[in-house]
Amino acid sequence: MNWHNSGARLGGWIEQIWQSRHTRGEQDVLLQQTTDQVVQIADPVIRQAKGYRKALHAPLAQAMAYCSSLIDAIPGPVFLDKNRYYDDPLVKALFASPDELEEVLRFSPEVNALRKQGRTGEVVALLTMTQQEKTIFGHKQEGEMLVRDVRQQAVSFFDHKIVAPAADLVETKTGIVNRGLEVLATVAMEQITTLRSRKAELQQQKEYLKGIVKILGGKTRMREMFATRDPGNWEELRKAEKTLVAVEEELEQLREQLATPEQALGHLEAIMRKPGEILAVRDQFFRLNWMGVRVDDTPGNDGNDITLAEFSLQDEFRRSAVLVAFSLGSPTPGLMPT
Repeated sequence: MNWHNSGARLGGWIEQIWQSRHTRGEQDVLLQQTTDQVVQIADPVIRQAKGYRKALHAPLAQAMAYCSSLIDAIPGPVFLDKNRYYDDPLVKALFASPDELEEVLRFSPEVNALRKQGRTGEVVALLTMTQQEKTIFGHKQEGEMLVRDVRQQAVSFFDHKIVAPAADLVETKTGIVNRGLEVLATVAMEQITTLRSRKAELQQQKEYLKGIVKILGGKTRMREMFATRDPGNWEELRKAEKTLVAVEEELEQLREQLATPEQALGHLEAIMRKPGEILAVRDQFFRLNWMGVRVDDTPGNDGNDITLAEFSLQDEFRRSAVLVAFSLGSPTPGLMPT
C-alpha cells in the first residue's frame, strides 16, 4: 500500500513512523488490521461489499491525518506524582487531592493492563476528564478592601480517564489516533444502526396500518351494503390510508440508503471523509487561584495559568485533555485492584 496513491497524504510524525518502523509489507498488514477494526465497529456487514478495503484507503488516511493534527493542540506531557502534587499548579487543578491522583493511576484499566504485562518505568498517556464550574460565594481583595460574599466560579474536574498509555510519546500519539478512528467508526455505527432500527420500526408500523386499513375498509363496505356511510369510520379509514402512504414512502427512502453492504460502506466513507464535523478540539484556558477559583481578570501573581485541550464530539459531548507522564513501578502485592 502506498499512502501517496491513496489520494490522501498522512502528515508529519505519523507518516514517518509508518515509513521508518515498518516495511511496506508490514504497512499493508497494519493498514488492513486498522481497516478491519474500523469496519468491525461500524458494521461488519461492510465486509460483504466488494473492494471495501480499497474503497476505505483514502478516507481512512484522511481521517488518520486529521486525528494526528488534533494531537498538536494537546499540551503536555505533565508529570503525575502524588508526592509532587503541590509542586505543579496544573496537576493540583486537575485532581482534588494527591489521593485522587493516586486512585486514578491505580484503578485505570489501561494502566493495569500494562502492569499485568510486567511493564515498568516511565509511561506517557492522554488524560481526559470532564470539567465543571460551580458558583460559590467567597472573599475577594479589591485594593485595600476585603469584600465578602462575592460570587465566584470554582473549576474542578471529575471522571478522569487514562487513554493510550505507552512507553514513549510517539507510541501514545499513535494510540490516540487509533482512538480517534474508533470514535469516528462508532459514530458511523450509530448512524447505520439508527437507520436500521427506524427501518424495522417502519416495517412493523406498515404491517399494523395495513391491518387497520383492511379492517376499516371492511367495516365501511359492510355499512354501505346495509346502511348509510358512517362519517367517523370513513374519516378514520382515510387517515389510516394517508399515514400508510407516508410510512411506505419513508420506508422506501431508507431502503435506498441502507439496502446493500455497499450503502453501509458509503456511510462509513462519508464519516471518515469529514472527521472535522464529528470530532474537534480547541484550546482551553483558565487562570485559577490555589483554591481552584477563576481569577481571569486578576494580575498574574494572584493565580496560575492553566492550559488544556477540550475535545468535543458533534458539538455535544465534551472532555478536557492533557498529555501526562508517570512512573509505572513494579507491581506489589495488594497494589493492583482485583
